[in-house]
Amino acid sequence: MINSTLLWAVLIGFTLIGIILGRMTSTKSIDDFALGGRNMGFFPSLMTLSGTFVSAVTLMVYTSFVYIYGVSAAWIFVGYTLGFLLFIPFSLKLYRLSLKHHFFTLTDYFVFRYGRKTARLVIGVIFVWYVGLLSTQLLVGSNLLNELGGVDTNLAKLGMLITVLIYLLVGGFGSVVKTDIFQFIVIFLVLILVALTLNSGGDVPPEMYEPFNAGPVNIIAFLLLGILTPFATQDYWQKVFAMKNETVVKQSFGVGAGVNILLTFALTYVGLIARSSFPATGSVANEHAEMMVLRTFTELVPPEFQVAVLIAFFAAILSTSDTYLFLLSLNVTNDLFPNKDESPKQGIMRIRKALVFVGVFALLIALYFQRIEDIVVTFKALGIGIAPVIFYDWAGRHDKRSLIISLITMTVVSLGVSLYMMNEMGKISPAIAFVSIGTSSIVYGLVYTFRKK
Repeated sequence: MINSTLLWAVLIGFTLIGIILGRMTSTKSIDDFALGGRNMGFFPSLMTLSGTFVSAVTLMVYTSFVYIYGVSAAWIFVGYTLGFLLFIPFSLKLYRLSLKHHFFTLTDYFVFRYGRKTARLVIGVIFVWYVGLLSTQLLVGSNLLNELGGVDTNLAKLGMLITVLIYLLVGGFGSVVKTDIFQFIVIFLVLILVALTLNSGGDVPPEMYEPFNAGPVNIIAFLLLGILTPFATQDYWQKVFAMKNETVVKQSFGVGAGVNILLTFALTYVGLIARSSFPATGSVANEHAEMMVLRTFTELVPPEFQVAVLIAFFAAILSTSDTYLFLLSLNVTNDLFPNKDESPKQGIMRIRKALVFVGVFALLIALYFQRIEDIVVTFKALGIGIAPVIFYDWAGRHDKRSLIISLITMTVVSLGVSLYMMNEMGKISPAIAFVSIGTSSIVYGLVYTFRKK
């Protein structure tokens, strides 16, 4: 077990680095504070995309799926890779529209298409999704600090939130990008180091090497979760709006797809080591998979590298948390309560106040929930239910009433099924993705068809 003083020293170190990087960022205008001046080149674009992608949820939940299903869990990364590539033509369209109409967030696109009242429904769904994901980052980090150093989980959640808040208040979006670059390099190097130095246990069950072991329902759900994520995930949209030109947009997502493949191998290996070292069967494997993965990172890594593991997890947590928190603050100031007449100074101050408000809200949720996988699957499925609506719009079939009815229905049905699964099965299956995607697709299609007759 690592001394708790060292744990807090690492967290303070990240805070100081974030402050220094934030001070290197211009905050003279709203564009500077919210989008880094819309001048992000290829390398920072690639690093911030990858840094947000490799979150604590990715490290914990994906490897937990490998622990349960074996290599067939890699279908979700196949989906992510395809999603990055398929998103490129749509992202180019978004980039051109963002220059013409001065977009800041995903909601601005829906304001442009349907008006602000309808767009607020979209942001309502996204806001719930992202608050849930932000809370999950704090939950994962608190479990890690408790496992490594016996730190009280609630105190750990508060400490991580304060770290992210401090450097975002200083540098805004520029802090997000600059810290993502630093944090992704740390994550990537340490993850490779960990994969090479893990002490493996017994044999991995043969079925864990079967590419279709998860079954057709889960495999298709994994693919859909991966493919649709860029289309419905506002952090990818915002980073498109911040990029320098169309070439950067294409190259960032194209190379990012290749980075996803490298991460697949490393994380799959870690998940298989967890299964061989901490074997479990039946419901035990499903219920405690995330803890088995956490034990892999904390118990099987040589003692001299445990601090490196801690740093990597902190980097993963912070690089994603800062993106989620900053986007949520823009959702409040730009989407829910816009004020076009304020000065740049007033606008930046409102964003800073929103950062604190949203951060405290997410902390309260993190203090309430305990099981990581259920939160992730529920909120992820809810969020990507927006993707079919975007595809209809892309195809030129945009209709305000179809959008409103499909999103309201999808939200109610998706959350209802999640609660049913929790009560009847004790866990939420990745197959919940079919419910949200199918509901929004079918309802939008039916309403649109009948309205056009």
